Amino acid sequence: MAFSRLRPLALSWSIVGLLLVGGVTTANVHAQDPSTGDVASRVDSLFARWDKSSSPGCSLGISQDGAVVYERGYGMANLEYGLAITPQSVFNAESITKQFTAMAILLLAQRGQLSLDDEARTYITELPDYGGPLTIRHLLTHTSGLRDVWQLHMLAEPRDWTSEDDLRLLGRQQALNSPPGTAFEYLNFGYSVLGLIVERVSGQSLRTFADANIFRPLGMTHTFYHDNPRMVVPNRAAGYQPAGAGTFQVAKPFWYGAGKIGGHGGLHTTAGDLLIWEQNFADVRVGTPELVAAMQTKWYPPGSDTNFYGFGVYEGQYRGLRRVWHDGSGAGYQAYVIRYPDHGLAIAILCNVTPVNRAQIASRIADIYLAKSFPAPAASIPTVAPPAEPVVVTQTELAALAGTYWNPLTDRVLQIVFQDGQLTGDDELLTPLGGGRFRLGGRPNALLFPPQKAGASQEMHVLAPGETIVFSRMAVPSYSSIDLRPFVGKYVSTEIETTYTLTAPDSDLVIQIRGRENIVMRPVFADAFKGEGLQGEIQLFVKFMRDAQGVVTGFTLSETRARGVRFVRVE
Repeated sequence: MAFSRLRPLALSWSIVGLLLVGGVTTANVHAQDPSTGDVASRVDSLFARWDKSSSPGCSLGISQDGAVVYERGYGMANLEYGLAITPQSVFNAESITKQFTAMAILLLAQRGQLSLDDEARTYITELPDYGGPLTIRHLLTHTSGLRDVWQLHMLAEPRDWTSEDDLRLLGRQQALNSPPGTAFEYLNFGYSVLGLIVERVSGQSLRTFADANIFRPLGMTHTFYHDNPRMVVPNRAAGYQPAGAGTFQVAKPFWYGAGKIGGHGGLHTTAGDLLIWEQNFADVRVGTPELVAAMQTKWYPPGSDTNFYGFGVYEGQYRGLRRVWHDGSGAGYQAYVIRYPDHGLAIAILCNVTPVNRAQIASRIADIYLAKSFPAPAASIPTVAPPAEPVVVTQTELAALAGTYWNPLTDRVLQIVFQDGQLTGDDELLTPLGGGRFRLGGRPNALLFPPQKAGASQEMHVLAPGETIVFSRMAVPSYSSIDLRPFVGKYVSTEIETTYTLTAPDSDLVIQIRGRENIVMRPVFADAFKGEGLQGEIQLFVKFMRDAQGVVTGFTLSETRARGVRFVRVE
């Protein structure tokens, strides 16, 4: 089921105006003419999987130099009522929200109402004093080091959290994940804090401020921060997730207002409105050229020459052409918006089903529209990485690499298993590439096992873009139920206002949390354990503390984005 409109290229944004219509242009001689059936059919084929009346799908918008050249809906906005997705369908844009929150902050800075280098505590007095500056700029660039409050929710006893609860929880944190400004760590809650700063400085709700200062001036008439879960939203597409055998179920919604702070993911919009926004980076009507340039400037932590994030947007290259983009995902929605600023092409994809490889689809669309602009030939981007060339590695060599590996900076644990003549990690196959290198499943990152140094533990290096993350193999102890008795007891964390009860039935250490399933912990090294909770949604690492007499007095608890939470033994 599809609704589409083909449009000719336009002379300029001023001709397009709010109606997004215009005439033919030769402004970009390399752009493909989208009015040809061949181009349209090639684009449509990318969405064929969802282009049917029995499936949720996506809304697509493509613009060239500010004019919409193609827009179409694929699949259904509502399966219960048989309503198809159209270009007017409204979706939750999830993390694409962040660039609008960043713009709101920058507009306040432009007016002199705040500075990006102000300490966040100036406006969010609930924030603790961590002994050094934690600024608005740190929040914008995901370098604040703050713990993720929503991960703290999952570590705590379940309850109905409100915005006030979140701020109180934030104020109780005694430490950071990392010193501000030293490391990039994507943090949703940081942008929620920015949204609250907008509200406290402007004296308006984030929704009201953004509507008056961003959306209405640009003519984004279908865009708003969704801050009321009871609000009726015309043309809203429902979010879905697969339920097996080609069927779907309604995804559980996230509420970003009425109890949640919405600066990170509360935006509702259409693909066409996102294209209007993208043109503001080229023909600035909200903000200034200097301001939008700042948004797209990558910020580098000290000592680093690799980063790809500005203020609410990623910046990088595809096939030699500069691109600026952001994605979003959650509650059955997936979103992607990208712009090739030097070639005037913008693409907006909004979907109401997971999973959709929208980044790959957007790249394929760019391949079509910018075919003559790329300095490099098109490279296939398969769904999974191609198999590596066969490398002969003996069973003995493979077995020698198995074990439990730990990174002390993040408390992340990776289990490398040798079974049936193969190595696996995180239940994915390690394909040998030679020289101690392996590919983990279909991921772009590679693993390197360097030669083991005399007297040292075997290391495993995760080779990510621009950085190497070092893990060390640990000597895993074997505990009996008697050995585990020193850890048994009740432990309280004032940071998350929760009690954990630790028991040792048989030879397992078990964490009991009121209202949650029990978590079985496995040893990593002496006094350290790992486990999974919430059906695998959280990965816990616990490291116990002892006093001078060797008595266990407490432990620190770490998850991916909330590390070092302290628990004290009370009995």
